[in-house]
Amino acid sequence: MSIQAVAATPAAGSPSSADAATFDEATLDAAMLARTVSLLADLVAFPSESARSNLPIVDYIEAYLASEGITARRIPNADGSKASLLATIGPVDRPGVALSAHTDVVPVAGQDWSSDPWTLTERDGRLYGRGSSDMKGFLAVVLAHVPLFRQTATHTPVHLCFSYDEELGCLGAPDLVAEVAALPVPPALCIVGEPTALKVARAHKGKFARRLTITGRGGHSALVNRAANAVEAAAEITVGLGVLGRSLRTETNDTFDPPWTSVHVGSLHGGSALNLVPDRAVMEFEARTLPGTDIDGLNARIALIIDEARARLVAQAPEAGIAMETLSDYPGLDTPEGSPATRLVAALAGDNGAPVTLAFGTEAGLYARAGIPTLVCGPGDIGRAHKADEWIGRDELGAAGTMMTRLAGHLGRPFAST
Repeated sequence: MSIQAVAATPAAGSPSSADAATFDEATLDAAMLARTVSLLADLVAFPSESARSNLPIVDYIEAYLASEGITARRIPNADGSKASLLATIGPVDRPGVALSAHTDVVPVAGQDWSSDPWTLTERDGRLYGRGSSDMKGFLAVVLAHVPLFRQTATHTPVHLCFSYDEELGCLGAPDLVAEVAALPVPPALCIVGEPTALKVARAHKGKFARRLTITGRGGHSALVNRAANAVEAAAEITVGLGVLGRSLRTETNDTFDPPWTSVHVGSLHGGSALNLVPDRAVMEFEARTLPGTDIDGLNARIALIIDEARARLVAQAPEAGIAMETLSDYPGLDTPEGSPATRLVAALAGDNGAPVTLAFGTEAGLYARAGIPTLVCGPGDIGRAHKADEWIGRDELGAAGTMMTRLAGHLGRPFAST
């Protein structure tokens, strides 16, 4: 059965074919919610900030999966201090569904929390803790449903894809995505469970971010003719990028906010005293690109701005230069609104509205670029993320659990991407 045929099934949570799993959705959801909250408490207890190793939480997830008879494979980073996990439930020789989540969270330092951010705390149906919305809530929902997936995934497999360093710009995902794409049969669908209030998101912008280190020649400010001002060169680049960014606003896509590709300088540091010509400056900038943007053309325009500043600097001091470092780089997502994958995820989520676009980036664009139809849909609200007293509602976890239960109901039937 194709994704299109599955999406057309009238009752997504009530399989009708003889080979489909049969169970009572409401009964399962009630049991799964308690299991989900327990797992979320364990996951939140791991301070898996991106600056730290994520191996403790990976160890926990790996042991949990092993207790359910599921073998997970680690995809480590270069020095082995972090790792992604990839596990398959069900047959490996058939197209299935990938469920994607990241294990890292943003820091809590300097934030005024009402309770311990590493202890899941419930108040009025809200579960507080770092990562509860972004995105350990979805991770807990998926793990809670592993026993059900084991029971039902007789024809369609589920691939669990858990990454690291997403909060640093999707740095840990490329190796994981490559492994997923290289499976004996790649997934026919990927659901990235970032917090969207369980609305189906079909598109988001891409992003690249870079750091420039500008080296000039220091000296006394009374003898500027003998020096090369690194801050001045950085300022020239900043102005050039601002002009470039404003020029991009003529090409718009009103489904996004803002509706144009943006270029933004986020920091510029250099100099130590007014009477000294600064010999070093560091600046960071980013671009957030609409789907379909000519990335190569945009990079060429940015390179021209940098090259012109470099030439002026080197003319003053031959030893001067500008070094560029890529901080993050991930593609946008642009899954067609009427695609079979979009309709299926909407049916699973119970979302009857039009698919939305996201202002923030995710790992979804990487899966899509690898040829896997991908949507973003998960519990929680991105507006609560990255701040003190982050929370997710019991009701939101319950709704996401219903989505997973409905997915389980389809795993007894094969489907493909077309």
